Amino acid sequence: MTVKARILEAAAELLTRSADADISTRAACEAAGVTAPTLYHYFGDKERLLAAVVDFGWATFLETKRTAAAVVHEHVADDIRAGWDNHLEFARENPNFYKLMWSPAVSANTAALREAFQMLSDRLQLGASRGQLRVSVETGARMIMSAVTGAALSLISDPDLFGNPIYATQLREAVIAAVTVIADRPTGMRSARAAGARTIATAAATLKGKLAVENTPLTAPERALMDQWLTTLADAPTATVAPPRRGSQRKRAERAK
Repeated sequence: MTVKARILEAAAELLTRSADADISTRAACEAAGVTAPTLYHYFGDKERLLAAVVDFGWATFLETKRTAAAVVHEHVADDIRAGWDNHLEFARENPNFYKLMWSPAVSANTAALREAFQMLSDRLQLGASRGQLRVSVETGARMIMSAVTGAALSLISDPDLFGNPIYATQLREAVIAAVTVIADRPTGMRSARAAGARTIATAAATLKGKLAVENTPLTAPERALMDQWLTTLADAPTATVAPPRRGSQRKRAERAK
């Protein structure tokens, strides 16, 4: 093991055991068996050392995501469930890493976050091409990522309030219901109308997903315009069907006589 790797591993171990998600360079030097000048030679200062440790945490996180993503389910909802549960498991097992990974100063400047987001988007893209999304891939990925990171940070920051696994499951299923289409048979006028409104968004999301991976005779400007239209349709709020006013059905029946 190189000196740099030994320092990084020692700092990561200290961070894992830290009560406040922080470490000192002195403690890192002692744990790695090196002098302060040696640490500064490889990492410059404490901030860069922490950044390197966080990169190490991100690498571990992405490896777990790749393992979970290796299994492709028939419906994208099950892919989301697998990815969500994997995400929360990593946060529970690595709370200090996770807090630093998602701190604004770190997450805004890491390519690893963009890679994780792209992995999610790619899987949703597959779901969209199957007609399984009710929103655009971009919106769906943002909704899922923000919800699961919020759930994870809440869980590790206040386990007494958010530690009940039922909460995370309910939130997960609510997000899945908002993002994906689950085949069901509508009953009644209101359900049929609501399903009709969702069908437009689903059709737009499906076509948008297919256009992203299939060749068409459209020119680049035409594809860009079509993509803009489809995104607008896919992400449009579902219209709320107002309940019929009292007596309106009776009046319609009288007029029909």
